[in-house]
Amino acid sequence: MSEKEIKNSETAEKTEEEVVIAKADDVKKKPEKSEKPVKKPETGKKDEGLSRKNKHRITSVVLTALVLAGVIIINVIASALTERFSALTADITGNGTYNLSDTTYKLLDGMKKKVSITFLTQRKTYEMLDSTYYKQMTNLVDRMVQDSNGFVSVKYEDIVSNPNFVNDYPDDNLTTSDVIVKCGKKYNVLHKEDLFNFELMNNQYQYITSSKAESALDTAIVKVTSDKTDKIVIIKDNTTDSYSYLTRLLTANNYDVKEIEAENQDIPDGVNTIISFAPTKDYSEAAVKKIKDFLYNDGKYSKSMIYIAYRNKAELPNIDGLLDEYGLCISNGLAFDMDTSRQMSGISSYSAYRYIAASFASKLYTDNITSDGQTVLVDYARGVGPTKEDVTTPLIRYSSESGVCPFDVTDDWNPEDYISRNVCVMMQGVSGNDKAQSKMIVSGSTEMWSQTIMESQFVNQQYWLNIVDNLNHRANNTIQLDAKVITDYSLQGISRQTSVTVGIIMFAIIPVLIVGAGIMVYVVRRRK
Repeated sequence: MSEKEIKNSETAEKTEEEVVIAKADDVKKKPEKSEKPVKKPETGKKDEGLSRKNKHRITSVVLTALVLAGVIIINVIASALTERFSALTADITGNGTYNLSDTTYKLLDGMKKKVSITFLTQRKTYEMLDSTYYKQMTNLVDRMVQDSNGFVSVKYEDIVSNPNFVNDYPDDNLTTSDVIVKCGKKYNVLHKEDLFNFELMNNQYQYITSSKAESALDTAIVKVTSDKTDKIVIIKDNTTDSYSYLTRLLTANNYDVKEIEAENQDIPDGVNTIISFAPTKDYSEAAVKKIKDFLYNDGKYSKSMIYIAYRNKAELPNIDGLLDEYGLCISNGLAFDMDTSRQMSGISSYSAYRYIAASFASKLYTDNITSDGQTVLVDYARGVGPTKEDVTTPLIRYSSESGVCPFDVTDDWNPEDYISRNVCVMMQGVSGNDKAQSKMIVSGSTEMWSQTIMESQFVNQQYWLNIVDNLNHRANNTIQLDAKVITDYSLQGISRQTSVTVGIIMFAIIPVLIVGAGIMVYVVRRRK
């Protein structure tokens, strides 16, 4: 090879090498240009960041699922517990429809014998008869069982699938809506009419207006557990007004009530108290003699009589003579009270002798009536006065602005002319000796013992039962008749205190807890 060819070959090699070097330099210099860098696969920390993000998502989902599951489980447990132990439920109705009364608690606390309450169909079937009132009945029984320290039990028998059950009660014509309260061999069947008050709609459809289930249950328990039943006689000679409510109230408290005509019948043995209810005509001398002999009791006394005066004018010389022996007399007119604070104008139109809130003139028979604000309501009362101050005790009286309006007064009478101050409308007199006395209690009002007033918010019913129990030497354990109207599925009628409490929980406590939980979650996530 010539020298020239060798030089050309070296020159070519140099040129190729320069080109390769130049290309390599170009490759190295490319990242410095404004062109977008080539993305490289992310490794290390970036992979760890994605994992943490996914972890947060999974944690949120799991926590949400746990919260929902917890809410469901709590609701299921709460439902099961309240169904098993009804006392765990809360009653927010204004009249305590689903709660037991103090009377029932006192009865349960004093129980010494076991009582069973038997429904004659399955629970769900019974409650389907009326989802409001029949359900209240089963709820009340549950609470009795819960608070009776084992003395009350409940059973559900199905007389449709087990018809032989009724063979033990051949004379009672049992139906699926009946309830049996039993203690040993003694039992009392409660029919639907005993448990609820009914009315007819369009003379065809019968519907429940209120419940008297609790008092009916209390009454039945007293009947089947009591070893003794006191006898009371109502003298019905010349009586036109109805005393059926008083009979029912006395029967509910385990009194054996008998009605007699003193003119033709003798007062039975074993009776401590007789009641004369608003005779419109005088008793015969024979009838009055039987009453006097009863109260004298062969010189042993210790008997009693309650005389309830007829509100209208009547000539009753024989009865007046009987009352006079106990230092008592009835006014010849109606008592009135001009104190407007005592006139219950919300119950009736303005009247000075109708619906008067009267005062207790004595502490006699006021057991369990402890509040100064509690009073009796008196309607159409005749004044009751003493003929012998030393043997009488005033029981109920009107205000210092009261008096007696004579029956023969004209329509333009002036009350100021007849005010005699603190007129008594109920008084007690006694007759006897130093060892024993018989008592005569005179009430100037018939209406104050009516069902309407006795079931009102006034304490007439409790006062009446206190009197009767005291006269029959009973410990105070009375059953009051009470009818409750249920407003189910509604918060109408709840007390002010309850509504405030519910409002605070719903609109303050729960929202604050929710917001607080959200803030806590936010802070925790920010720190991670």
